[in-house]
Amino acid sequence: MQLFELTRALVDIESVTGNESGCAGFLRDYLAERKLEVELVPVADAGAGGRANVFAVCGTPDVVLSTHLDTVPPFFPAREDSDFIYGRGACDAKGIIASEVVAAERLLGEGARDFGLLFLVGEETLSDGARAANAAPRGSKYIINGEPTDNKLAIGTKGILRLDVRTRGKMAHSAYPQLGESAIEKLLDVLAEVRRLPLP
Repeated sequence: MQLFELTRALVDIESVTGNESGCAGFLRDYLAERKLEVELVPVADAGAGGRANVFAVCGTPDVVLSTHLDTVPPFFPAREDSDFIYGRGACDAKGIIASEVVAAERLLGEGARDFGLLFLVGEETLSDGARAANAAPRGSKYIINGEPTDNKLAIGTKGILRLDVRTRGKMAHSAYPQLGESAIEKLLDVLAEVRRLPLP
């Protein structure tokens, strides 16, 4: 398939977060037909749905091209006009998947044997596919992650830090609050300090 045809085919596969298996299966078959070694890597907390990342390699990868399979709801299929392809995920990130797959096909045609593709589940919510990939790395020197960036090269990405903050207090009857110690007030003090932190 050429780039636009592949993009439309991917967009037409509903893959709202939690339901990526159809898209993963399509890519597994498509890439295996092109003689890449393809592995569906189960995501540990996938439950009965059998969600899995798609990891495909040609040789030992120095570079891995990556993005995600899932989309936000609601699903709507592809359509196009003379300028654009529309549909859920056309930009984020099924058009990117198609671009990376076409790049892989060109690399194969040129004899390259040192690259891989990694397509993740769950990026739109809890990044469970990325966590699974990090927990069981397959190895490469570099990763190029495809995300819409207005066609500008980005050398970093936003991250997330989740904290569990607990404070302790001392219970007292509401008639005698001065005998207690408010855990909520302590938490508010912590939150005020966090808000004052300089962030990049």
